[in-house]
Amino acid sequence: MDRQLRAGFTLIELVVVISIILILAAMLLPVFERALRSAEATNCLMNLRNIGYAAQLYAGDYDGCLPPALVEIPSSTRKNCWDVLLLPYLRCPEIYLCPADESPTEGPAYTNSIKHSYGINLDVAMINGYAGASLQLGNMPHPSTTILFFDLAQANSYGWRASWGNMSQYVAARHNQASNFAFCGGNAKRIKPSETLTSSVNLWEP
Repeated sequence: MDRQLRAGFTLIELVVVISIILILAAMLLPVFERALRSAEATNCLMNLRNIGYAAQLYAGDYDGCLPPALVEIPSSTRKNCWDVLLLPYLRCPEIYLCPADESPTEGPAYTNSIKHSYGINLDVAMINGYAGASLQLGNMPHPSTTILFFDLAQANSYGWRASWGNMSQYVAARHNQASNFAFCGGNAKRIKPSETLTSSVNLWEP
């Protein structure tokens, strides 16, 4: 009698197949993880580039002034945050969210704000600490190397100025130890936060 062909796998064969699958998965998982993180960083950079472009449009409508960090609301104790000011130019509140930011927040309780992952450079957008006081784009000597927006780390905040110190508290290095920045000239770039403020370089100062 002809010997019947056996069907299926033996236990040892199943163990071998599963082992191979696990080894392949372990090899490919870091690749997928890097690809995901790279996609998040690129998406975030595009968000900031679009927000920077919206700031250019805002300046075109307001005598060349860049968006202030905060604006007073008549007959109210609250203030409008920069994200509210730029929303009409963006029309999509999700653009304020970095894909790598796991816990975005709105601005302080005294502001009208949208949940955001980004902050504004207060040396440009809150001159002398006053709400509604921002620089004119045309009067800036180096707009393409002056930071306007950045990856924000501090919860319930809207911006930072270099004189405060504690950069790591406010500037989030969410992208492989680097952060995304949009500049006053409309360009955007990913660099390490420490490279923006050194003994010879200050990209925060207008």
